[in-house]
Amino acid sequence: MHRPRLAILSFLGCLLLGLGGCAVDPPGARRVRSIYVEEAVGAPMPVLAQYSAIIHDTSVRVLTNRGFVVAMEPSAADAFLRATWSARPSSAGTPDGRVSLRMILVGRDGTLLLSADVVADMTAGFLSNEGIADLVRTKLGAITR
Repeated sequence: MHRPRLAILSFLGCLLLGLGGCAVDPPGARRVRSIYVEEAVGAPMPVLAQYSAIIHDTSVRVLTNRGFVVAMEPSAADAFLRATWSARPSSAGTPDGRVSLRMILVGRDGTLLLSADVVADMTAGFLSNEGIADLVRTKLGAITR
C-alpha cells in the first residue's frame, strides 16, 4: 500500500539530486570581480594617441559603476580590459582616414569574455573626447557582473 508512494518519493529525490548539479557554475567558469584596465595601443596617428586617457578614465568609471573592482596592478586582476586602435592601410596616418577601436575583456587564463567595437570605421577627424567617452560608456554598459 505504501510502496507506490515510496517509489514516487524516491524518484523525486533522485530527480532533485540530478537537477541540483545544473544550478552550479561549470568547473571552468569563474566570476570576474576585479579588472585591470590597460592603456589603448596601436594609435595609427598622434591625434588618436591623445584619446588614450579618456578611454582609460571612462572605462574605469563604467566598470566601477557596474560593480567591478578596478585593479591597480595586473597581478591583482581576474581579467584585463584592452583597447586597440586600427586603421585601413590605405588611409593610415591621415586625419581623414577611417579608424576603429576595439575593446576586449580577457580572463586571466586568456579566455575572451567580451569583444566590442567601440569605434567602427569612423573618420578620425570627427572623433572627440566627448564622442569617444559616450561610445565607451555605451559599449561597456553590456558588461554584467
